[in-house]
Amino acid sequence: MKAQEFLLAMLPHSKAEGVTDAVALGAVTSPLWLHDIAGVAKDALPVLGGVWLVVQIGVKLYTTFWKKH
Repeated sequence: MKAQEFLLAMLPHSKAEGVTDAVALGAVTSPLWLHDIAGVAKDALPVLGGVWLVVQIGVKLYTTFWKKH
């Protein structure tokens, strides 16, 4: 598989995928733009966003490359 084919396969193919990608990236980068939230949320939000992003990447890889159609 060429790099271009891989990148096209990894792009969001639905509005739901695009929205959840944006939310996860927003959570991961939240310490950069959220300064006035509670300490626990400030520490937990990037971790939870990173975990969600990893889950999404895993599901996308599975459904794109390994799932039998």
